[in-house]
Order: sequence, then C-alpha cells, then structure tokens
Amino acid sequence: MTIEAKVVKKLGNFYLNAQIKEQGIVCITGKNGSGKTTFLRSLAGFLNIDEGYVKINNVDVTKLSPEKRGTVIITPDSYIPGLKVKSHLVWGAKIRKIKYDINELEKYKDLLDGISLDEKVDKLSLGQRERVSILTAILAKPKVILIDEAFSNINDKEYFVERTIEIMRKNSIELIFTTQDINDSQFANSHLRMEDGKLLKIF
Repeated sequence: MTIEAKVVKKLGNFYLNAQIKEQGIVCITGKNGSGKTTFLRSLAGFLNIDEGYVKINNVDVTKLSPEKRGTVIITPDSYIPGLKVKSHLVWGAKIRKIKYDINELEKYKDLLDGISLDEKVDKLSLGQRERVSILTAILAKPKVILIDEAFSNINDKEYFVERTIEIMRKNSIELIFTTQDINDSQFANSHLRMEDGKLLKIF
C-alpha cells in the first residue's frame, strides 16, 4: 500500500510544503516546530490543506472526512478519559463497525506490559496510555496508522516498537511515525527528515 501526498498549508508565519511517496514503515524525524504534526494532521484530514492531495493506495482521499480515509492518528493525548482499558481497546473497532474477537487481546497482551484491563485509562501513566491508544488503533484495523511522538514515553521502547510493527505488517497496516530521536529510524523502511516545512529523504 502506497501513501502519496503533496501538502501545502500556511499557518500564521509557518509554511508547510511537503511531499511523500512511501510504503511500509516510515519514520519522520525533525525538531519541534519543523512541521511534523501539521503534516500528519493533514494526512489524517484534521487540517484542510491549501493545495495538494492525499492518496492512499492510489485512491485520492483529499476531500474525505477523517473517519472515511482509513487513517488513525495517535498523539500522547489520544485516549478517551473515563473508559476502562478493556472498553477502550475495542472502542475503535466498534466505531468502524469491525467485528473483533476478544481473544485477539490475548495475542497482543504483551504490548500492554501488565496493564490491567479493568484499570481506567486516565489513571495510567503517559507511557501506558500510549500503549493502550496504539493497540486500540491496531484493533480498529485502519489502512494507515499515524503516530505523532507517541513512542517516546514507553518503557522497553525497542521491544514495543518492533512488536507493534510486526503486528501491523501481519494486518497489512501502514505506519508513519514522527520522532525527535534519530535512532528510531532504525525501525523503519524509509526515513525522512522535516526541515522548515519540507521533507527530505534520508533513505
């Protein structure tokens, strides 16, 4: 599955003019304020772009609403307060009207790293909430998951990222993730760097 986009967006004095055509696991590095979040929000449909297009697997989704694009975006704040972990994990699948097997949670239990299914999500640590949000997205089986800086607070990050990517590949889910840690690019097929609103291909 290919993700192809040209995103032109002006926000105040900031000008984003970035292009991408990649598939698989994509890492975007860059400093705070370089445009990473604006780019992901544009791909997900939460920001209307001034010019350009967004295509997923050669289908133009530029005019589609976020819920119809087959994308999910995750930030460190992407959780639903008040829900127990078990309800949270299946929330995305229910919204997308996807049949889910509760036994699937058993297969991916290691991603939760001992978090109780009966715990309320807003009582968890930041890293634990990120684990729950990412697994919630996987169980919703979108075409693309966009993760914005949400690997950074997770303990045992290397195992978690590698396992997450393994599960996404098995479910044919593409991943674009942003990070300020250049070492995280080791997990990706492609590495791009955002600089002043432009994407530069590293590998």
